[in-house]
Amino acid sequence: MDNVDLRETSGLILAYLGDSIWELNIRKYWISKGLNLRNLNKKVKDCVNAKKQSKLYRELFPRLDKEFQMLGNRSKNGNIKTFPRSCNVQEYREATAFEALIAGFYIKNRMDLIELAVNLCVEEKENEI
Repeated sequence: MDNVDLRETSGLILAYLGDSIWELNIRKYWISKGLNLRNLNKKVKDCVNAKKQSKLYRELFPRLDKEFQMLGNRSKNGNIKTFPRSCNVQEYREATAFEALIAGFYIKNRMDLIELAVNLCVEEKENEI
């Protein structure tokens, strides 16, 4: 993916990629904890939803460099026409931006930032195991 230019690629396309990268990383994290399937599914769903991703976006954004902040802002303001009833339009826009950032981190080989996002997501859930 070296030839992907984050400035030229649609935020929605990046979010599409980021969605799968995010879920894969969350699944890998919880599988490594040895959870049974029922608990595994619950923990994954707790991190892979628009409300949680919106919260994570707001936590991550100030820690990012200018390039990633610009990507987040551009992706957040994408042309989103529909969103689920489980969140409001602002949360959905932020969740979309979060997923685009995850793709950006992946493309730029910034696995440390994906790991940071995973840790932010799971730190409060660790105590519930």
